[in-house]
Amino acid sequence: MTPRDRLAVLRRLFVEQPGPITTGMVVAYYQAAGMAPGRNTARHDLRRAQQQGLIYHTGADDNRRWWLRSIGGGR
Repeated sequence: MTPRDRLAVLRRLFVEQPGPITTGMVVAYYQAAGMAPGRNTARHDLRRAQQQGLIYHTGADDNRRWWLRSIGGGR
């Protein structure tokens, strides 16, 4: 599965559950979708979605929660 495919699955997760989303939830969602990426891949995908302005995070590095950005790019 390509990074683009995973990003589409990640977007679907945020539509179904607007937040907060944890890395563990992303891993479980990927596995339920028939994919097998681990935590590092999930973290990478979350950072990529953040760089694209789709999501933002709150909390410390070891307790990060991800949220879908509202329309217009604000929180």
